[in-house]
Amino acid sequence: MSAIAVAKKDFRDAVRSRTLLVLTVLFGLFTVGGAYIASWAAEVFEGGAETTLDLIIALQTPAGYLVPIIALVVSYAAIAGERESGSLKFLLGLPHTRRDVVVGKILGRTGVVGVSILVGFAVGLVGLFAFVGSVSPVDYLGFTLVTLLFGLVYVCIGVGLSSLTRSTTKAAIGAFGLIVFFWFAWSILVQLLLYAVEGQFLVQEFPDWYVTLLSLSPDAAYGSALGAVLGESGLTMSGMYGGDELPLAARPWFGFVVLGVWALVPLALGVLRFDSVDL
Repeated sequence: MSAIAVAKKDFRDAVRSRTLLVLTVLFGLFTVGGAYIASWAAEVFEGGAETTLDLIIALQTPAGYLVPIIALVVSYAAIAGERESGSLKFLLGLPHTRRDVVVGKILGRTGVVGVSILVGFAVGLVGLFAFVGSVSPVDYLGFTLVTLLFGLVYVCIGVGLSSLTRSTTKAAIGAFGLIVFFWFAWSILVQLLLYAVEGQFLVQEFPDWYVTLLSLSPDAAYGSALGAVLGESGLTMSGMYGGDELPLAARPWFGFVVLGVWALVPLALGVLRFDSVDL
């Protein structure tokens, strides 16, 4: 129960600082704005978003950018900030272990991100009715739940990085450096490796190892998980690269495995480091 107490304190602090309110408004504007833009595109260009699934496909890419940024902003200073200010010693003077603090921070920060997504997406549902007209509650709920999981993964990454250092500056650099790596460097490095192996960037059939490496980033796994839940291959590596026999990592359901690994590995490394350092 010590972890729950830490989580409640973190969540109350977010409410008092209006962080929760700001994030909720941001997600609400994101979904309402996405519904409006998608419906406008449907009128201007044929083949625009006309159903809930079309809208989800349109929102998946911007959500893949927005959720990681918000989750890391909320979580990168979770442990490092307490250590830097000295309040962590006071917190550990209470009946909390270091692992209680880490788990509590994850629960509290995930609660902040999760509530803001749920309330914001609920507000966005109004936009769906207003601009799209028809709504599939099942598809929209699936999109919301997978997005919540995606947010949890980045909170775990942020708290894990925060546990590795006593400096919020270093934690921030690590967190946002990781985002840049996932968004840009990952695909560039895989492309360069393809060129080194195949001698060209454009090949007639992409090798399995290439598709596998591209499927292992958290962002690609988010698309795969959405594709598995919604039954929509256009969100996954399956839709992008085709092929009759895809490697295991590129299959939609495997996106959940990749997300689980990205949540647990950075967190485990952070906890092991945090357990062994002097405060």
